Amino acid sequence: TYVVRMTPGYDMRRLERTNRTIRRVLKTRIQVGQGVRDVERILATPPIYPWWVMVADYAFCSFCISPLMWNGGWRDAAVSALLGLLVGLLQLLAGRFANYANLFEVSSAFLVSFFAALLQDYVCFATVSFAGISMLLPGLALTTSIIEMVSRNMISGTVRFVFALARCFILGYGISVGSTLGTRVLGRSTSVDLLEEQMNSDSGLGSCNDGLSKFWWFLFLPALSLAFSVSISAHWRQWPSMLVAGCLAYTTSYFSGLSEALAPLAPAIAAFAMGLYANIMASFSNHRSAVEPILGGVQLLVPGSLGLRTVLAFITSSRTSSGDFLFDMFSASLSIAAGLFLSGMVVFPKRKRRVGLMTF
Repeated sequence: TYVVRMTPGYDMRRLERTNRTIRRVLKTRIQVGQGVRDVERILATPPIYPWWVMVADYAFCSFCISPLMWNGGWRDAAVSALLGLLVGLLQLLAGRFANYANLFEVSSAFLVSFFAALLQDYVCFATVSFAGISMLLPGLALTTSIIEMVSRNMISGTVRFVFALARCFILGYGISVGSTLGTRVLGRSTSVDLLEEQMNSDSGLGSCNDGLSKFWWFLFLPALSLAFSVSISAHWRQWPSMLVAGCLAYTTSYFSGLSEALAPLAPAIAAFAMGLYANIMASFSNHRSAVEPILGGVQLLVPGSLGLRTVLAFITSSRTSSGDFLFDMFSASLSIAAGLFLSGMVVFPKRKRRVGLMTF
């Protein structure tokens, strides 16, 4: 028995090339030995983007996600971008120094919340804190774990789920300690009072601004979708399908949420629409998989912030709020999983077992 420890992450470019090789082997266009050599060459290829692009992507994601997801203004977005850049630099540092890698998440959350607390008179603390560590939120891991457990892959799903929850607690601890120190430096109330104010507000974001006009969403939504595509190492030829899937998922979820009757089903409806598009596109392609656009869209739906809010509510002794956030997190993840499975069943009711198609 061999236990191989893999570095967590996604590489859509290598996934596409691997999927193409698998199809060629299944269709007997190449021999298995040649397929193995092709996979080895794929694994040996360098990353598609240099380190400075990935660091800048942290800042750009934080800038776009602040007004789009957490109702931030221009000042909140600018500060979030700077804090996102800091997190990107810390990620680069963690990749080069193994001893620091174990402290990466907690130190990033600590520094982001510390600076956000120092600037609480000028920016929205919750918006800046969540946007600054948006690339670290384990929403995709939480949703993937639920999908794996629903599909009866219990071992991998459980391990991924426990890891995602542990990461939520690590980030929550860092935010709590950082905001405590930041508010005490200012001579204000402790972070517990500050976080309780964030948790008890109707929007969950505290006393934030009204945010930017929704017309700006037409710019920030595709920009954020492309930034997420870069974060999972997607090639520029994969951007269009991932962009369409992301915008389709977010738009469907937004308009479904406006209806009181459809609001509880909004994640499922959005996931179904996105999965329907991705699976139909994959069925007409000779080398593309449905996983690429689905991952691009799921990142705009995942409830990573709900998991972190659950931990923060637990830390601040808001037991009722933590229970509500925990239920919302499970509900959103299960809805996304149900929508994806339903879309796969509609497009491939029988063919999925006999073709080399990579999908959910």
